[in-house]
Amino acid sequence: MKKRRFNPGAKITTFFLFFSILFFALGVWQIERGQAKSKILNSYTNAGKESPAILSDESHKWQRVKAEGYFDSSNQVLVDNSINKGIAGYKVLTPFISNSTSKVILVDRGWIDAGNDRSILPSIDVNKATISIYGTLDNPELGFVLSDNLITKTSPKVSQTKNIKILQQAYAQELFPFILIAEPTLKDSLEYIKITPTNMMPSKHYGYAIQWFTMFLALCFMYLWIGTKNEK
Repeated sequence: MKKRRFNPGAKITTFFLFFSILFFALGVWQIERGQAKSKILNSYTNAGKESPAILSDESHKWQRVKAEGYFDSSNQVLVDNSINKGIAGYKVLTPFISNSTSKVILVDRGWIDAGNDRSILPSIDVNKATISIYGTLDNPELGFVLSDNLITKTSPKVSQTKNIKILQQAYAQELFPFILIAEPTLKDSLEYIKITPTNMMPSKHYGYAIQWFTMFLALCFMYLWIGTKNEK
């Protein structure tokens, strides 16, 4: 009569331990990422339900604010690689001199088509009259970049990012730590693009987690199957 015994061997066991720990850890990591994205979405949603507050140094990310002042069109920034409906263009950031803070705040006025000739920058003139603007504060991350030359020196400047630390290089004055994404009610607003607080929804992270855990279970099954041998 034959009996079953478990003897996978050292190499198979080492392989199993390494990849099982890896797959399980990746699944846990994706769950944590999904939970973090849920918190971001909740913060953005809850902030959007509140009435706009007066812009101040205590203002925080995703807060809806109101600011009074005027635009300084002499040192605007065009954020490159901004795609809208499949068309390449720029996000236009215009310095705003506000009465409620000593720092210059960059206002995202919206999107503009880059045109067919990339050597010719689009017209982004703006009125200098005193106005009130409403919008949402954001602090974009730098993200993955391939070059150190992220912003040009000519005016209007062309930047590869909306990250404040990079944009600060273009200004002698201290910038407000957030960008104000103007609501489309602004008179000088360009084409408005809806804010996306996160580039990946929590459900997608949870879906990846399920895939990693499935691979972990499949590996466990294979380890048990290979490690079980027949012996007289």
